[in-house]
Amino acid sequence: MGGVGATAGAAPTGTAVLIMALLVTVTSSSLALTMAYLFRSGYPYQSTVLAAQQLVCTGFGVVAMQLMPEERAKLRISRSNYLTMLLPFTIVLSAKLFLQNKAVQYVSPAFYAMTGQLLPVGVTIAGFLTGSQRFKWSTVCAAAVVSVGGMLIKAGQMELSPFGFILTMSSLGLDVVRLLLMQYLLQPLKLTGVGMMLLSAPQQCILFCVNGVFTDVGAIARRMQLTEDEGGFGSEFLPIVATVCALAVGVVLFNLFFVKMTSAIISAICTPFKDLCTIIMSDLFVDPRRETPRAMVGFGLACTASFVYNVHDIYARRKEKEREEDEKKPLLEEEGR
Repeated sequence: MGGVGATAGAAPTGTAVLIMALLVTVTSSSLALTMAYLFRSGYPYQSTVLAAQQLVCTGFGVVAMQLMPEERAKLRISRSNYLTMLLPFTIVLSAKLFLQNKAVQYVSPAFYAMTGQLLPVGVTIAGFLTGSQRFKWSTVCAAAVVSVGGMLIKAGQMELSPFGFILTMSSLGLDVVRLLLMQYLLQPLKLTGVGMMLLSAPQQCILFCVNGVFTDVGAIARRMQLTEDEGGFGSEFLPIVATVCALAVGVVLFNLFFVKMTSAIISAICTPFKDLCTIIMSDLFVDPRRETPRAMVGFGLACTASFVYNVHDIYARRKEKEREEDEKKPLLEEEGR
């Protein structure tokens, strides 16, 4: 990694972590906003663009596996697990990505980024319904505060497409399901980030291609017969798609290094900044507008409560893991004797 990384085996410096955090934040926001700009500029071909993006990510994953033998050694999954555990996760993830990118065609990317703070509410409700999460007043209070922030965000919108709002909430619901599937289906597989991408990206590519046959192919074929003056493809279309694919690889690459360099706490801290970066860049370049004070207060409230929720959850999981390890120690010592 040169100046960004640290020497092998050495702990990364604070400067290296900061630079990597900035790269993750900027590339993630730029990817979301570039795709939103494309879809809002008269090219609503979400499935086709996502299929191209996942095809490039698949190629990157193959190259990464060749360059990192330690990652390739961890890539072990049976055919049964591939179909019954990885495939359901990929289907939900693909549907979520499609709805997310369809939503920003109708609502501001800034609004979509704000609603992302509502995720802990959905996770809490789903956890209570499935019995995977014990009832805690701290969790309920955090979810309640986030909900109030979410209502302020919606109330602060001067104009809001009802269809776009439905797509946004549907995408958020699928994100909750994605997290649950990741916990129950993918965590037992113990796949690394690169391994998961290499296995999931081809599945996503196929799913988007199939969906694109029904949603995009006919419209693209008709448009290709037109000149640019008649409403055909403009000269900017392919460069923007190429930029999307390049940014997708950048997001995967920088997140890979960032996860290896930092803890889950640092990742949680960076999330609000990524959303804030998306909001600012969206309001400046993609959908120029000024956020209302009510919307910003709602975002700040939801963002703070969501951040506290995530950090508290990380510490709780860490303590639970330490407690389980402490309980196993006497048994291990007895077996050693």
